[in-house]
Amino acid sequence: VFDKSIKALQELNAVGYGMPDSDLRLDLVYNPSGAFLPGDQASMEKDFKKALMEDFGIQFHNLFAITNLPIARFLDYLIASENYEDYMYQLVEAYNPAAVANVMCTNTLSISWDGYLYDCDFNQMLELPVNSKVKHISEYNEDLLEGRNIVISQHCYGCTAGAGSSCQGSVA
Repeated sequence: VFDKSIKALQELNAVGYGMPDSDLRLDLVYNPSGAFLPGDQASMEKDFKKALMEDFGIQFHNLFAITNLPIARFLDYLIASENYEDYMYQLVEAYNPAAVANVMCTNTLSISWDGYLYDCDFNQMLELPVNSKVKHISEYNEDLLEGRNIVISQHCYGCTAGAGSSCQGSVA
């Protein structure tokens, strides 16, 4: 997988993606390979840019560091490796109130293929619909949706831990 990924990035660079003055964006996403939080996004981006350029001649615009959320396969891994309680403790201990204002669920809706509304992609994956009279895009009413309480669960700690996490990486 690594070699194929490097080749794909090189091919994207060859046609202009990720080049410094190009409008063809190439942003990379990093998430940890284990039961720990990502490092500082800015520092990691600097390190990734240096290593990928020196080792493979690859350029990109941004690196987004995303926290692994305790859902789906990662939850299965945490339980199987007996890391679940420690990881949840890390997330809770790293809770950052400053991250809350910018997490995805505070300013974005996720819409399923059949039009149902969710506070975020992760709630959609877990089939946790919005807490509103408006449940479907056909009933869209901004006033009702703005005043709703966001549906939360254990995975939400992942978005509010440390520097926070969203589709664009760190939020705090």
